[in-house]
Amino acid sequence: MSREQQPAAGSRPTLHPTSDITTNLDQLSLASTSGACQHCGRTFTEGDDVVAYVHKPAEQRTHEVGHCVCAHTEHRHQEVFTLGVHELLVAGRIGLASDAATQSTWRILVEPVPLGLSAPATTTIRWLPPERPLAEQVTPTATQRQRRREARAQVTVDGHPPKTEGDD
Repeated sequence: MSREQQPAAGSRPTLHPTSDITTNLDQLSLASTSGACQHCGRTFTEGDDVVAYVHKPAEQRTHEVGHCVCAHTEHRHQEVFTLGVHELLVAGRIGLASDAATQSTWRILVEPVPLGLSAPATTTIRWLPPERPLAEQVTPTATQRQRRREARAQVTVDGHPPKTEGDD
C-alpha cells in the first residue's frame, strides 16, 4: 500500500459529544425508573410527555434513564449535575415495548429530543438551542426543533425557564 493510500495515524473524525447518543436515545428502556413522575408521583401511561434524566458514567458504554418527570412547567428538574458523568435532559413520550416470547411489556422513551447536556467535567447543564444542529453530522428535523421549543418552554430550573444563547 502506498503512502497516499494509508490512513494518517490518529485521523479519526472528531464527533460532537451528543452525536454518538442521538441515534441511541430512541426506545431507551425506562425499566430502571419507578414508572411515576419524580415530582408529583403520577403513574405514567403510554403517550405521556415526559422529561427524562439520562446518564452515563465515564466508564460505561450505554446510557440509562435515572428518572422522569411530567412535562409540566411547574415540575422541577435536576439542577446540580455530577462530575465524571455524562448527563442529559431529554424530552420525549412514554411508549411500550413488548416481547411476544415472554409475553412481557416495559416502558420506553419514544421520539426523544435532547434539551441539554452536562459534560463529565462540569456540574452545570448546557442547553441545546433548537436552531442549531445537535451535531455537525446530525441536523434536527423541523418536528424535533418544534418539540424542543415546546419542551424547553415547559422546563424550569430554580423556578425560572432557562435563558442561554440561542433561546427562542
